[in-house]
Amino acid sequence: MELRDLRYFVAVAQHGNFSRAAEQLAVSQPALSEQVRKLEDELGAALFQRTSRGATLTDAGEAFLPRARAVLAEADAAADSVRMVTSGVAGTLTLGFIDSAALALLPPLIRRFTERYPNVKLRLRELGTQQQLEALAGGAIDVGIVRGPVRGEGVSGRRLATEPLLIALPTNHPLARQSAIALADLRDEGFVTYPAERHAGLYDEMLRLCHAAGFEPRIVQEANEISTICAIVAAGLGVAVVPSSATTIALQSVVYRELADPGAVLERWVVWRERVALGAVTAFVASLPDEERVA
Repeated sequence: MELRDLRYFVAVAQHGNFSRAAEQLAVSQPALSEQVRKLEDELGAALFQRTSRGATLTDAGEAFLPRARAVLAEADAAADSVRMVTSGVAGTLTLGFIDSAALALLPPLIRRFTERYPNVKLRLRELGTQQQLEALAGGAIDVGIVRGPVRGEGVSGRRLATEPLLIALPTNHPLARQSAIALADLRDEGFVTYPAERHAGLYDEMLRLCHAAGFEPRIVQEANEISTICAIVAAGLGVAVVPSSATTIALQSVVYRELADPGAVLERWVVWRERVALGAVTAFVASLPDEERVA
């Protein structure tokens, strides 16, 4: 018994006529009649009483009709589910992100995607850039928002945003009244940053900028979260290079000032596996806005 047989049977039952059912199904009337007879032979019972005026259901046909409709409805629902998943409008998407992206970049992306695809379940994982690339390769996440640029075999990606870097200072710091600060003026300060072993992009960029300014930064405190870094600065234990989105962390004892150093920006990239078949990934990438500059 095939789904086609059930569709033929239901069509004849609805129309009460083999000719009209054949017309609806776009098959020949003899082919339809033959197929229904084969179904009746398989079931061992006549499903229709055939007359010159059409076809009426037998008792066996009456009993079989609701079950046939239920099977067809379930099959159609299953096919719809597959189409929804492959087209990216249903299913599950696991999204990785760096912690600083959660402050300003990530929320509008999530809102934009979930408004377009409300039937996709999002799973969020906060991971560092290197951890995301490893998770992407292993299939633990489907899409990542990382510090870029990122180029590598098996990975597709594009720049999503650029974010200026700022310096976070205690409000009573002598340089706090300046609108822009050169890192060279902070060579004698203690810096608060991520642990080196975390391989965070912000840590690497802070080192690069300090070296370009002619000094090795003296790291006095480490923390795993950007909010904790800012809180340590607020306590007066050091200064920190932070992304501009950190200004959303409102602390009374911290001020954020522009860096006068050239190239003091971070690139945010979205990455995914090449040749990925998951429709939700394609839908997520398609929903992304053009490259923006995070304020």
